[in-house]
Amino acid sequence: MTKIAEVLSQPVTKKRGRKPKGDRPMTAAERAKASRDRRRFPMEGYSGKPISVMLSGDAHMALKDLIITYSDKSQKEIIDLALIHLRKSQPVTQ
Repeated sequence: MTKIAEVLSQPVTKKRGRKPKGDRPMTAAERAKASRDRRRFPMEGYSGKPISVMLSGDAHMALKDLIITYSDKSQKEIIDLALIHLRKSQPVTQ
């Protein structure tokens, strides 16, 4: 009886690490797929097409002005809106 009391009186150690999101930990293949998906589709509604461009001086100044004007939006959101607006305002010529 004293052995049971000793075992019950010992502090319970918590498991290390983050708890799994589901009912079990993910396998290595599942983690790799989730990582690829996060890189491919970083935000809802976006294709995840990364681009890198060098802006001209005038374009850079225009972007800075737009950032000041639309201070609640990020650079990415401003560029997205500008491209979409330009595309809608210009007729397609082939």
